[in-house]
Amino acid sequence: MVRRRKPISFFSGLAIIAGAALAAPVFSDLAEAQPQRVMSLNLCTDQLALALAAPSQLASVSFLAREPVMSPEHEKAKALPVNHGRAEEVFLASPDLVVTGTFSLHNTTQLLKKLGFRVEEFGFNQQLEAIPADIRRMGELLERQEEAERLAAAFEDELSSARQRVCGPAPTMLIYDQNGVSPGAGTLAHSVMEAAGFRNLAAEQGLNGVGPFPLEAVIEARPDVIVTSSATGNAPTLGEMVPRHPALKTLPDTLIGDFIPDGTLSCASPATILAVRALVELRRRIAPCRREREAQ
Repeated sequence: MVRRRKPISFFSGLAIIAGAALAAPVFSDLAEAQPQRVMSLNLCTDQLALALAAPSQLASVSFLAREPVMSPEHEKAKALPVNHGRAEEVFLASPDLVVTGTFSLHNTTQLLKKLGFRVEEFGFNQQLEAIPADIRRMGELLERQEEAERLAAAFEDELSSARQRVCGPAPTMLIYDQNGVSPGAGTLAHSVMEAAGFRNLAAEQGLNGVGPFPLEAVIEARPDVIVTSSATGNAPTLGEMVPRHPALKTLPDTLIGDFIPDGTLSCASPATILAVRALVELRRRIAPCRREREAQ
């Protein structure tokens, strides 16, 4: 009689990995050396790592890193293998450093630590001021301190310059996404709008975090600018029609468009300064300072 081998279940697979880890090398003793095989399991750590890593230093990034709508570094990510944040993938790749977010899969993170992998977590940053610190920390982890310092200093300089250029009454802005969702107070988008000299209409209406903003409220508030996304995705939905509702065209004094580069607000990353830059230029165009008007 031929005996059929039972298929290995997901949990059995984890047990095999855990057992194999007894014979696996412990990576903690490599903490001081420059990591040569780095895996990023999170979209936000992808952006930091892709901006700073040396050639061939990254073993893989998350699959979201290749999405143009979400990842400003998507072109670099196309040349790299991708992962889906699973412990099995990390074990098979044997990286000497794993970077991820504190808001990622906690079970995976804890399992990897138990298996002896060096895992470094980054918090969910929603403030522009904290981005240079994340850049410098990633630079230290990758042993790319000089590159990180240049990038962080340039970020700080441009952010400071943007804030110094703010003048006069601030125009109102609403970022309006699928299903009429907007970012309010306490979001990265709010931080960017303030830095560029705009008032976040959603925050002024009492919205904290990301939440729905009724179309009727948009029409009544008459914001100076409504920011929509240029991307429609691979599977268009009715929700995508809300930011393009015909009623918005009844606001003749409202400027509507995709003024912020795709992906620059997905994560607090070096690329977020591109969102600030775009809004600074938009504000200069629609509400220039007196000195800018005189220079024209």
